[in-house]
Amino acid sequence: MSKKVKITEVVKEALPNYSAYKNLDIQFLLFRWFQTGRQGDNLRLTEEGKNAFAEAEISFYDFPFDIKSLSKKNVNAKEYTLLLGKKIKCPFYIGLKTAQAKSAYIRIYDSKIAMLISLYGSLNEFIENIGV
Repeated sequence: MSKKVKITEVVKEALPNYSAYKNLDIQFLLFRWFQTGRQGDNLRLTEEGKNAFAEAEISFYDFPFDIKSLSKKNVNAKEYTLLLGKKIKCPFYIGLKTAQAKSAYIRIYDSKIAMLISLYGSLNEFIENIGV
């Protein structure tokens, strides 16, 4: 059983009984909650996945995700998000603070990884220095 399936089962179980997700199939939820569905190891959540984790009251940690610094380093944002999926081994969500702003955040659902990001000083430092 994949890590993604296990996470989905645990979150589904933590949902309140009135949740619309309670009666849905795990395979269906994988496609709705994760960017890559059931394929791959990437644990990036969709908006719906983030909302389901919130409904299940899963703890999270938010960090700034500086899109402007990526363009200064000539880093493609799409490639960087793929790199995040390889290096962050827990569910995470990338969102915009406002629709017009180029300031984003990453929401991490693992206290150990959140602590490591804090110790490195920023998400970019963590990504640059952590092994795959």
